[in-house]
Amino acid sequence: MAVGSVAAYYVHRLQKNATELLTRDVSGIRAAEELVITIRQIETHVDQFLLTGDRSHLDPIPSHRGEIDRWLDEAERLTTTGEERALLAQVRSELDHFWEIVTEQRAGAETEVVNESTRDAFARHFITQVLTVSQEYLDAMEEEVETASAQNQAMPSRVAVVLLLLGTCGAIAGLLAGFGIARGISRSIAQLSIPIRDAAGKLNEVVGPITLSPAWDIDSLEAVLREMANEIGTVVARLEVSRREVLRGEQLAALGQMAAGLAHELRNPLTSMKILVQSATERGDEALLRGRSLEVLLEEITRLEHSIQGFLNFAKPPEVEKRVFELSPVLEQILGLVSTQASLKSIEISYDLPTAPTIIEADIGHLRQVLLNLLINAMDATPEGGTIQTRILHDADNRRQGKGVRTDRATGNGGPPRWLSIQVLDRGCGLPAELGDRIFEPFVSTKVTGLGLGLSICKRIVEAHGGRITATARPGGGAVFTVRLPFLGTQFSPADPSNATLPTIDTKDRN
Repeated sequence: MAVGSVAAYYVHRLQKNATELLTRDVSGIRAAEELVITIRQIETHVDQFLLTGDRSHLDPIPSHRGEIDRWLDEAERLTTTGEERALLAQVRSELDHFWEIVTEQRAGAETEVVNESTRDAFARHFITQVLTVSQEYLDAMEEEVETASAQNQAMPSRVAVVLLLLGTCGAIAGLLAGFGIARGISRSIAQLSIPIRDAAGKLNEVVGPITLSPAWDIDSLEAVLREMANEIGTVVARLEVSRREVLRGEQLAALGQMAAGLAHELRNPLTSMKILVQSATERGDEALLRGRSLEVLLEEITRLEHSIQGFLNFAKPPEVEKRVFELSPVLEQILGLVSTQASLKSIEISYDLPTAPTIIEADIGHLRQVLLNLLINAMDATPEGGTIQTRILHDADNRRQGKGVRTDRATGNGGPPRWLSIQVLDRGCGLPAELGDRIFEPFVSTKVTGLGLGLSICKRIVEAHGGRITATARPGGGAVFTVRLPFLGTQFSPADPSNATLPTIDTKDRN
């Protein structure tokens, strides 16, 4: 097919070139003939001048100059060979000289007869220079037309030879190509049979035997592949059933883990309450349920309420009611809430807050819940006499500290960063390396007690605000929890954060 296309293009180019050449040569010879005819007309006036010596016979000659120039320009446009260009240049040069002689002769007195020697010189110049060179150019054009015509007549013979070669070579090339393709397909089938036999052997262990033909061809290969496709579909269906069973098992395991945690959290306070009530009942003394016993009952009931509230918080999505406020006062309030509990363990809590207002748009109650949860977790992990650090960082500050956080700018003119980070850093036991990001999954905890829902709830709240929470190991021991939230800037008028109701946080349910 490629050879045929090349041959067709070659024939088309031959015909096109011959046609263009013949058309150009015909136009060129017409221009040459018109040029010679016009010069022959001038020759008539020159002959009369030569016979009589009367200058009046030269007066009609300048009227032919415009026509001669036009045919000269046309001939130069159509000329292609160097020889023709040289002849035309000589014709133009001799004509320019001839026009000067005519102008000079016409400038003499009309009554004065030109002497015979002057007339002979004038005639010889015209005949030997102008007329002869013009005739040579015409002869050259006629010779070129004859050559082009001969080439055009020879073109059918060339086309016949090309078509004959194409037919012969095309048939041979087709046979060779067919033989090569057949061998390639046969080799491919042989190579394909190896992995098919291997795959069939593996499928035999799962779905039973698959019949394979010892002689491989297209039909047998298609049949085997169709059978294997059906068996693979069966295997995929079985795998899907197995996947669902595994997923169901994981769900049941999670449910069992949750039930065990719930039973543990509910059984301990119920056991304490049962012991107090049984003691009072067996002794028949209601006075035993007064004083410290009533305080214990109230504490255990409150503990049950907190456990149940933790499950409720995990079960329902957080309802976010955003408002614009300044973050620093909220963080100071939360630090004040945990300062008493921290002082009991001799834990020092330091904070690093920006001097400029830090304005965000968030749900104050939910944000307090997240930060309080992180601080209580840090206090549980920090030994007595340890330290906890909290700080607020813009993304630009994170970049300067080598955190690798990408900086998003509100404007391209050096505006404030669009994100800020709240970090809680402790020097506790750190995070187990095997947990990784699973620390935020439900029912995953590093403590002996607790359901493992606190950090999971924190993650849901932060993500509901369009942010992100991460946990990393701190160099030298401890952990770093980072809450990343959208940042509005420093110029808004914040609402009073004390107007938001502080949520009830279960300090017993921490990861």
